[in-house]
Amino acid sequence: MATPTTNPESIPGFDAVAESRKWREATSRRLFAMSREERMAYLSAARTRYLAEMKEHAAPEESCAVREEPPKP
Repeated sequence: MATPTTNPESIPGFDAVAESRKWREATSRRLFAMSREERMAYLSAARTRYLAEMKEHAAPEESCAVREEPPKP
């Protein structure tokens, strides 16, 4: 069941494009305020966090596909 926190369409006046634009502009201001070295360190740390999170949510080695045998005639 969708709730206002999981379904943005149910929030009156919510505009995903505008919210995304606000986030991108705020992030740009933050990055441009940093020196090149600070920016590289910040982005490197963000990449490390992202990869660690993806590794946590990675699918296990085994396939979770269900294999069905064809019906016998």
